[in-house]
Amino acid sequence: MINEIKFIGSNSGITKCSYTDFGLILTGQNIGVPKAKTYTVDIEGMDGSLDLSEFFGEIKYENRTLKFTFEVIEKILDWQLRMSIISSFLHGQKMKIEVWSDPDFYYIGRCAVDEYSSSSRLGKIVISCDVEPYKYKQNITTFHLISGTNTVNNSRMTAFADLMNESEIKINNKVYGAGTHLRAIKLACGKNILNSSGEATLTFQEGKI
Repeated sequence: MINEIKFIGSNSGITKCSYTDFGLILTGQNIGVPKAKTYTVDIEGMDGSLDLSEFFGEIKYENRTLKFTFEVIEKILDWQLRMSIISSFLHGQKMKIEVWSDPDFYYIGRCAVDEYSSSSRLGKIVISCDVEPYKYKQNITTFHLISGTNTVNNSRMTAFADLMNESEIKINNKVYGAGTHLRAIKLACGKNILNSSGEATLTFQEGKI
């Protein structure tokens, strides 16, 4: 089985795979870790610095970088044509990116053709992607609330769950009329306790670092 990267256009929805569609052989990949956005203040007379990174809530992160290196064995004239096709589809475009080694998640970001080169028979291309800090779970999480105390587990990224209930319901002392309520319930990382007066369904997108 050939390891490949899948690129899905955010606007067009068109899907292209690095090997199946472009004939590129993946020879290297680097999945960067997002850097935490920190804010510290030096105060005269105080040892060290005052860390205010979480003063207004949870820690935030910068974008991360994905970098993929590909090679292909091909005549140089054919390589130039292939590069034009690849660049036209990918360069500067926002994509949903699926990595072979982590099939349960995907990334969202803008792609760029960093470099390409070729000899008489061997072509090389490096594609980098400036992506959002979290990787997203492929399948939306569904949780069925019951009357009473519910424990809803959520991944690292704070999520805002859609609530669907057939009759009026009270959750953690807030009343929701019958219907669908978008982004109604905030779910922090880890265990979230929801006290519900009846049955309902939560759907939310989970994200991990």
